[in-house]
Amino acid sequence: MGGRGRSRVAVSHAIQQGYPTRRNSGRVNPYSIAGVLIVCIYAVVYIYFRDMLPEKWSVDSAKILEIINYGGAGDYDNSFAITAMLFGIIGNNNLDVFTCVVSALFLFFATHDIRRAGDFFSRLLLIAPCIMLNMFAPSKETVVLIITMFITLSAIYFRTSKFMTFGAFLLLYAVYGIFVRQYYLLIVAVFFLVYFLWRRPLKYHIAAAILVVAAIMAAPSSILQTLQSPRDTSNAYAEQIGSDNRTAFTNIASPASGAGFLVNYGYAATVLITPVLYFQTPSDFFMQLMIGAMLLILYRARKRARRGFDRFEFRFFASLFIAHILVQLIFEPDLGSFTRHLTSVMLYLVAIKVSGNKPISR
Repeated sequence: MGGRGRSRVAVSHAIQQGYPTRRNSGRVNPYSIAGVLIVCIYAVVYIYFRDMLPEKWSVDSAKILEIINYGGAGDYDNSFAITAMLFGIIGNNNLDVFTCVVSALFLFFATHDIRRAGDFFSRLLLIAPCIMLNMFAPSKETVVLIITMFITLSAIYFRTSKFMTFGAFLLLYAVYGIFVRQYYLLIVAVFFLVYFLWRRPLKYHIAAAILVVAAIMAAPSSILQTLQSPRDTSNAYAEQIGSDNRTAFTNIASPASGAGFLVNYGYAATVLITPVLYFQTPSDFFMQLMIGAMLLILYRARKRARRGFDRFEFRFFASLFIAHILVQLIFEPDLGSFTRHLTSVMLYLVAIKVSGNKPISR
């Protein structure tokens, strides 16, 4: 094959893999401009129109600010007190600027390296609820945005080693799990299980499922209640203070037994993964599209891995995002909380997309 033929084959392969070529690298990317506009629109709304937004978008922030301004955690759990202490270091007067800058940086990276219309609109499905629920007030999710940015940037943009990526992930999740949200430690454990099973045959998945079910059935009732009772506790508190949450749901069986725990887990999965089966408002259909976009990204990453196009970034970030889903199904009390927590780590899905556009270098 001549030099011209080899060149055409190379260009064709690059296009199929999504890598930039000389033919298209000099063009202005309209999706990059759209990404910058999204960041600018967010900043304008945050600075000038934030007070006009619904209060339910900043309930957690109100609790944190109350602790910062008046002291004492009161009836709130320790995670609010720790987060308030961290924000107190920044200073109450600087907190709005800090939140806006962190969120704008997150949006900048979330809209980075978009090359197709389908990719642009799928990211919009992920970005829109994240902006509404996580970016207009300082909250625990603000810290999560920082964590996800640090891990993603180190792996995708700075191309650190696998060891450094794992080290950053373990350190940040361990610290956050110990001091703020203990279930992040469970996410770490589930991550390693999913990471191990990523390219294993079906028999390994079946064996792992059997072992997990057996472990749940044999687990002490106190552990099962600690893991799953927050759903009922959270909804009972919301009802006590008069909160009207139409997507809230409770456990349908006692979580004190392994069988009840599994029944509740399966029920929660149907509610949170297929919300349109239970709720039929426009926002619920939008949430279903968002969840569908998330699952499609994970499915395509898994499909490419099975075809031999696997790479560390696919396996690492897909396993981490799946671990978040599997753990959150245990205790999430409503669709809003599930969406808020899941979209705060949506940068992992963006990392899968961006890494697919880069040549393998490690």
